[in-house]
Amino acid sequence: MEKQEHASSPASRLAKRFNEYRKWASLAGQQTSKRWLTQLREIKALRHMGGQCGISDYYWYKLYDPAYQEGRGAPDFLGWRLQSQFSLALNSRGAVLPAWDKSVFMLMAAEAGLPVAPVLACYHPADRISASLGQHLRTTAEAARFLRDPTLYPLFGKPAFSQQGYGSALLAGYDPASDQLTSIDGSTQQVDAFLNRLTHSIDPRYHRPECGYLFQRSFALAPEILDLTHWPAICGVRVICLNGPEGVKPIHAIWKMATPPNHIDNFSLGKNGNFLANVNLDTGEISKMVGGLWPETQVFSTLPHTGKPVTGFHLPGWSEILDTCRRAGAVFPLMKIHHWDFALTDQGPLILELNDLGSTEIAQVHGHGLLTGETREFLKRHANTNAHPWVSAL
Repeated sequence: MEKQEHASSPASRLAKRFNEYRKWASLAGQQTSKRWLTQLREIKALRHMGGQCGISDYYWYKLYDPAYQEGRGAPDFLGWRLQSQFSLALNSRGAVLPAWDKSVFMLMAAEAGLPVAPVLACYHPADRISASLGQHLRTTAEAARFLRDPTLYPLFGKPAFSQQGYGSALLAGYDPASDQLTSIDGSTQQVDAFLNRLTHSIDPRYHRPECGYLFQRSFALAPEILDLTHWPAICGVRVICLNGPEGVKPIHAIWKMATPPNHIDNFSLGKNGNFLANVNLDTGEISKMVGGLWPETQVFSTLPHTGKPVTGFHLPGWSEILDTCRRAGAVFPLMKIHHWDFALTDQGPLILELNDLGSTEIAQVHGHGLLTGETREFLKRHANTNAHPWVSAL
């Protein structure tokens, strides 16, 4: 017990962080020949650029290497201190429910004619829900009967209210003999054990089971994507859009590539082993695929587990994605910044969800920041500067 307490002490955490910074400085020096004093001066200069970047941002986004940067370089980058504040300043708390509750989003998006994946069934304890949410499973017993139908698989399940994929599952099949569900990675679980996530939070920070649980038929990937990845998990495209009175303006797009054995494409600062690829907004062409945060990553031109080339690959249905983003602006007008996730399926692009806050670090690892001159002006026009005075200082 004493060793555990010592290991988690403030002094121990500080020492661990210092060693991490020292390692990063050494790697950055190897990549650029910059000495640590030069790096320190550049980190100090970041505080005057408006984006509140610090040590971690300097290394995560490779700001130590101007040859890697695009646009204005370091002045365009948004630091981790403003990651949530960036969207909070633009999205009124009274307007973001569809971005947090997937059931609400599905109802609004489907009625507006946006391309969303249909819901097969919804577990929800309410007496009545919309028919747009598929078969209504009012109790866990009804959900159990639903899951024990072998004809439904493969099946994708996700909580209506969840972040970072908590509680989601890609189920490959059901075995009546053992009463077990098989996941895409081959692992198995008793039906009754799976049902626990419908009523109990996996992690209270991210998962609210009282909002219900959605079941969808598993998407078939666009054949071009499956040929590239050799893995059936969805590789979502994140498109970030400014949404003003003048219309929708996409400002960045990232392809989140799930790798075996992951059934979701969440990046989680590189911990999951998934990849992030930069997407050209005009053409949908892929470039600069990375497997983590700098300085402990690299740019890949091929997928390591398949050897297939990624650089130069064009995402199918790109024009439909941009058109959907533009049409969706009027559906959610009070959200001034949208973080969209699309699945590229054999039926064309389908919206997975609309995010409120978004993870801005995934949008800045490819050498261009979000805080461009255009974005700064948009913030000044539409942000709540009383609640977010940092915007006025841009």
